[in-house]
Amino acid sequence: MLPWGGLQRRLWWLALAVPLAAGLDRLPATPLGAGPRLLDEELQQAFFLLRGPCPAPADPVILAIDADSLELGDLLDPAERQASPLWREMGPWPWPRALQARLAALVLERGAARVLFNIEYSQPSRYGPADDRAFADTLAPWRERVHLAVRYSLREQGGLEQSRLRLPVHHLGAPGLTTLLQSPRGVVEAVPGDDWLRARLTGFPPPLPRPMAFLVRRAPPPAAPMGLDFPGPAGTMPQVPAWKVLEVPASSWRGRTVLIGVTAPALGDLQETPVGPMGGTEIQAVALANVLQGQGLRRLPLWGDGLLLVGWGVVAGLLLRRPANAAASVRLALALTAVVLLAGAALWSGALLSLPLAALLLGTIAGGGARALGQGLSEGRERAYLHQVLSRRVSPTLLRDILRSPGPIWTQAVGSRARCAVLFSDLVAFTPLSAVLEPADLFALLNRYFEAMAAAVLEQEGLLDKFIGDAVMAEFGVPRSRGDRQEALAAVRAALAMQERLEALNAELARAGRPPLRHGIGLHFGEVIAGNLGSSRRLEFTVVGASVNVASRLAGLTRRFPEHPILVSGELLTLLPGELVVEPLGSHAVKGWPVPLEVHALKGVRDGDGGLA
Repeated sequence: MLPWGGLQRRLWWLALAVPLAAGLDRLPATPLGAGPRLLDEELQQAFFLLRGPCPAPADPVILAIDADSLELGDLLDPAERQASPLWREMGPWPWPRALQARLAALVLERGAARVLFNIEYSQPSRYGPADDRAFADTLAPWRERVHLAVRYSLREQGGLEQSRLRLPVHHLGAPGLTTLLQSPRGVVEAVPGDDWLRARLTGFPPPLPRPMAFLVRRAPPPAAPMGLDFPGPAGTMPQVPAWKVLEVPASSWRGRTVLIGVTAPALGDLQETPVGPMGGTEIQAVALANVLQGQGLRRLPLWGDGLLLVGWGVVAGLLLRRPANAAASVRLALALTAVVLLAGAALWSGALLSLPLAALLLGTIAGGGARALGQGLSEGRERAYLHQVLSRRVSPTLLRDILRSPGPIWTQAVGSRARCAVLFSDLVAFTPLSAVLEPADLFALLNRYFEAMAAAVLEQEGLLDKFIGDAVMAEFGVPRSRGDRQEALAAVRAALAMQERLEALNAELARAGRPPLRHGIGLHFGEVIAGNLGSSRRLEFTVVGASVNVASRLAGLTRRFPEHPILVSGELLTLLPGELVVEPLGSHAVKGWPVPLEVHALKGVRDGDGGLA
């Protein structure tokens, strides 16, 4: 099996790579590519929303067969309708084709560059052959500038897909394919490109129709689909209601592309777009405007997407390797995500270039998240181990305090002055005993002794400084102090508990036929230098100074007073006036202290009633 570190490295690289690979599945042909595809759709919709409406292009203009044009009988009285030959024929849809042709002829006579019908004429007119002849005759003078709609349909029957082209029955200018591409959720998003046309229409007899939007330029459509850049929601594109066509100045039509189509919502031609529901005729107008202005949304070719995704994967992977902890990895992943979003939005709005943003975002988030998760798990195990190690040196309360606000106290080679109680305990006459014990027995006995002594210190929230041979050194008041009096009392209670636990251990040793242990404990309160000592590779928190030496000398002085195992200095006693039961032992000169030291034998602590606690 791979060690956890190797497995973690492979997992987060895999989490980074999989979404990037899914970004190449554009169709999407697999469930893996469906997620990025849907997210790209949401992002594009968000970009349209953030950008807001743009100024409507002047070209093309929609000659709209709107609801009012279809309901003139409700808007105008009979006398008003009789005043216009056009109004007399306008009514419920479908109108006679002769009327539709006259509308086109009106704008062409006034200088329109071309007229495109977003109306299907694949069947003869319901008004009879004369209506079809009138349509053709009316538009004959401009036959090369009039383009009719071709409808493509695809349906499944008997397990087979059947495609069909509905060509117009009239032969005028080149017909235009009205089919637009939709996203998996049915949102209109692009005009088909040449690759799509060849794949779908190759089986039909030539000449194959071009998309209606590309009839306004002589160049063939590009190979890739052209994304639609919607300037705004429904109603943004310029429109002239059919029944008001004569009210528009003739100069307004000159040189413009005119799209004739039904816009009445009641006829059910609404389709979903990134900017909301919109009629099919207005969507065709948006496509025409994009081609005329050269502002359709573009995508990189597949190989371009591949280079972008691979390149980003390498860059993001190398960057995500650098953070040393989970928090830094999360911050970097968020920063990279922001870079992708900002760059994608800038290219979309400035260069009309649509990137595979979803794959870039998902890869960055998944890779960064997996990296941070792995680091977090490793850090959690390290913290648990360090907590276990520290908990054997300091009390749980002090440990929680240190972990809440660690600061440099445990991590930097610094020292500072502090006041604390120093406890020094040393076994008496242990050297001869160690000489006759087997090494295994000696270690077992010392560990039992140290376990009992350490527990007494930690219970009083002291700091176990070190074990020196058979001696124990501890402090009360560093690195955090609860106050001189409270720390001094904690040290006294710890010393008394150490003596009680030694007596319990001696009872066990007596039952095992072994000689008892005896120790001496010295307690002193004074100023020390507390901090980390050692090298840059290994530091140890400890205290140094004359107060440490005094506590050590008091522990050694117990050998002169074997009936008094705990000795305290006058400095510590003054912090607890009347609270301790002691026996004065006079002044004693100790090495390292400038004046004789007042020494007292500790008997106990008074309770509230004056007795021993």
